[in-house]
Amino acid sequence: LFADVVAVVSGDDGDARLLVDAEDAAEFEAFWDRCKELSLYDTGLEAQFGDKLITLSTCEYTHENGRLVVVAKRID
Repeated sequence: LFADVVAVVSGDDGDARLLVDAEDAAEFEAFWDRCKELSLYDTGLEAQFGDKLITLSTCEYTHENGRLVVVAKRID
């Protein structure tokens, strides 16, 4: 587990995604910094451009239209 984030769905499309796919290291770093900023606690773990990440999202009921997003890294 790298980050766990509480997000609120916003906008007309109901999109709660943080990132679809980073095209370069700078875009990935911006995504990762945002994950760390929103994370409920610091895991002390890091990710880098090229890592295979999976995000899982489920309902979170302490916020209207809330989502709990978990980000994990694939380890071979």
